[in-house]
Amino acid sequence: MAIAMFKPAHAWKLSALLLICAGMSLHAQELTFLDGTMTELSSKNTSYSWQLDYRQDFFQNFASSVAYINEGHVPGHYRDGEALEAWGNLPLFNDRIAVSLGAGVYYYYDTQAMNASGSADVHGTAPIYSFTVTGYLSDRFFYRVMVNRISPTGDIRTTTATVGIGYWFGQHRRPLGKEPDKAPPAQAEYVTEPQLTLFGGQSVVNTLLSQKALAAAAEYRQGLLPHLDGTASFIYEGDPKVERRSGVGLQLWPVNTFLDESTSVGIGVGPYIFIDRRHPMNSGQTVNVGLSNPAAIAPLVSLTIARRLSDHWIARIIWDRVTSNYNRDSDIFLAGFGFSWR
Repeated sequence: MAIAMFKPAHAWKLSALLLICAGMSLHAQELTFLDGTMTELSSKNTSYSWQLDYRQDFFQNFASSVAYINEGHVPGHYRDGEALEAWGNLPLFNDRIAVSLGAGVYYYYDTQAMNASGSADVHGTAPIYSFTVTGYLSDRFFYRVMVNRISPTGDIRTTTATVGIGYWFGQHRRPLGKEPDKAPPAQAEYVTEPQLTLFGGQSVVNTLLSQKALAAAAEYRQGLLPHLDGTASFIYEGDPKVERRSGVGLQLWPVNTFLDESTSVGIGVGPYIFIDRRHPMNSGQTVNVGLSNPAAIAPLVSLTIARRLSDHWIARIIWDRVTSNYNRDSDIFLAGFGFSWR
């Protein structure tokens, strides 16, 4: 069967960086949810903005982060994306306050209006510069104020200003006035047992109308190395009328566990081999419905969090992002129950 390859080189490069970052030194993470505003610099149009930020401390004065940023809606642009940044930290007041400067790369997805009835999913990369002030309320919880400047060459330039609450996921309580704690040897040896999970949820196509449909998936997960999982998934995106896509995803997942290994988080990266029965593909181009239906490949980047309910049963949530080359990007939100055996 012929396969039409998707070739967004920047998406694969960013995905590889996400994989490397998430897999390094996983013992002192900060997860933050932030909400606020976005300003388009040229027109001064404003909208909402929200961000999910996952930061990893390596030393007292250095960290890295992976973030999802939603820049809201301004006329002609619905933009969001993933950012990878390096941070310099300045702790103050016995480590109760931290001021940080960050810089990195932002891979974005911008849904732009083409005409009265259509839209385009424009993909690109941009430099991102950030400033944060963090106040630690306890040895687990903190608040954070963040300002991002995003400046692509061929798209709108924006500033986001958000404030949020975060949680320290270190194996022990957050230390004050010293470098992050080291994970115990038993934590470093964790390998995920085989798991089979069934999901239900919703897919949302990234067009101006954000068409939605019921979605479903089945996933087999197996630990390959300490803190590295592999998965094979069948994904059905439903029928949101503008596409009818289903296929197989093969991903690698850097993962980490918390709370006595009862909770895990992870980032998945890999190919999604699919057939879209509303848009048959031929070398990456749409063709007449009467012609053959070869598969196509797109990058699949995912976030997951799972909670162990018993020795064998697990509840899991997954957010998949499919990056297409024919203006049919989608987000797939799934929740399900899985069975594990050790």
